[in-house]
Amino acid sequence: MSALKRMAEPSPLGLSPRQRDTLSHLISERNELVSRLEIGSRKIEEMRAAGEDVDQLENFWIGLLHRYEQTCDKVREYEQHVRLRKVS
Repeated sequence: MSALKRMAEPSPLGLSPRQRDTLSHLISERNELVSRLEIGSRKIEEMRAAGEDVDQLENFWIGLLHRYEQTCDKVREYEQHVRLRKVS
């Protein structure tokens, strides 16, 4: 499984405290999911090397990956929303 990378934090300049909190929460959630995916990936590989069945763990890992993707989408959407509000 390929390594996931934490993305750089977007600049909070010009955001209200509430907007910074929302963005910070989304970024924290994303980074926590990255950690869980990395740990899960290592565990899956260790179990596979030991000859154990990893089907259920892989399915759970894929669910985490979908949550990670959704969270990344939320971060991107929120950043776009904030930019649109600053322009208008």
